[in-house]
Amino acid sequence: MVRKRITFAAAAALGAVMSAPVVLAAGPAGASAPGVTSKTITLGLITPVTGTAAPEYTGIVPSAEARIAYQNAHGGVDGRKIKLIVKDDATNPATNQSATGALISEGVFGVIDESPVAFGGYKLLQQQGVPVTGGAYDGPEWGELPNTNMFSISGPLDPKDPQYTGTAAFVKSHGGKRCGAVGYSISPSSMASASGFLFACQYEGLQKAYLNNSLPFGSINVTTLALEIKSAHVDSLWLPLDENSNFAIMTALKQAGVNMKVIINATGYGQALIDDTSAIPDAQGAWFNAAGAPVELKTKATKAFQAALATYAHYTGIPDFSWYEGWGGADLMIKGLELAGKNPTQAGFIKALHKVKNYTDGGLENPVNLTLSQFGKAPKQLCSYLAQFKGTTFTNPTKVCGTLIPNSDQLPNA
Repeated sequence: MVRKRITFAAAAALGAVMSAPVVLAAGPAGASAPGVTSKTITLGLITPVTGTAAPEYTGIVPSAEARIAYQNAHGGVDGRKIKLIVKDDATNPATNQSATGALISEGVFGVIDESPVAFGGYKLLQQQGVPVTGGAYDGPEWGELPNTNMFSISGPLDPKDPQYTGTAAFVKSHGGKRCGAVGYSISPSSMASASGFLFACQYEGLQKAYLNNSLPFGSINVTTLALEIKSAHVDSLWLPLDENSNFAIMTALKQAGVNMKVIINATGYGQALIDDTSAIPDAQGAWFNAAGAPVELKTKATKAFQAALATYAHYTGIPDFSWYEGWGGADLMIKGLELAGKNPTQAGFIKALHKVKNYTDGGLENPVNLTLSQFGKAPKQLCSYLAQFKGTTFTNPTKVCGTLIPNSDQLPNA
């Protein structure tokens, strides 16, 4: 990866789109809540530094630290500098719970929980009234009562996981007719996403050809799976999996002689694919979901995001899922701290963030409504971003929007 200095123009753009840091002329008030002193605010971050998911989460810590470093370089929040304690949950729900308990014992103000097993410890945080931010990609708890202390970067989450027309309509517009999907058996959200895609395909008049929701987390031994997909004559495939599994499935399909009309990967957008010479041939033409606006759009927000990563994390590659998520989790926590006032309390943070109607992560995300009236509810429209891989670059950045499908709940017992 090429390393370069940030230019003056890039630095100016960075300052223009980030949430304006709040800096008081006078000194900050004293402690008002756990993790708050007259000079600092201490936050926690839980993510898989080790374990099965670790290779796909390498950007979480440096991107969260970069967002915090940017804030601290501009005065912190109300004059307080932000400190971060990182805990490794080893991609294990039980370890996520113990890491959560440890952060509570260490007196953090809030927790950024960026993990596929965040469902392991969330109850402890709710019981203690600790604010939580993150991606809400592990399970339905982010939209379930009484967990109003939890805030997703991507906005309100209906815990029953209703579906939208966007991805299936995209497949249909690209000639797809027979839909298939694969989900992880350990992840409620992955399974619901896989099943929901097929529901949406049928709603759009396409055929449900194949569903496998029994894949072990992080699997790369997928030869049999590829042969099953081939036998089902699938021509359009949705993979709500981590990138190691996605890459392995695409490779196995090519080895089996399968040429899909459309493959859409929930993860895999980013520098890792560009650097993986073994995966490049099999990923040609595939589409990848980006966790935020793809940097290929070259918007003011994406340029600022890349400039900040170059400055504070010394990273100049294409940011993948983990870089967007770590940054966004920290940004949303900082947003809440700014709104909570010069003497922030955890209850005040939660109340203040529930008044936000238009959160965008500095322009990287589509606007979302975080108000309490929307908690646990599905918006009428949902938009996401896709980019296609060609050669050794991502191209055709595309915004895909869909409408809510009636009676499409995938987790009816949530």
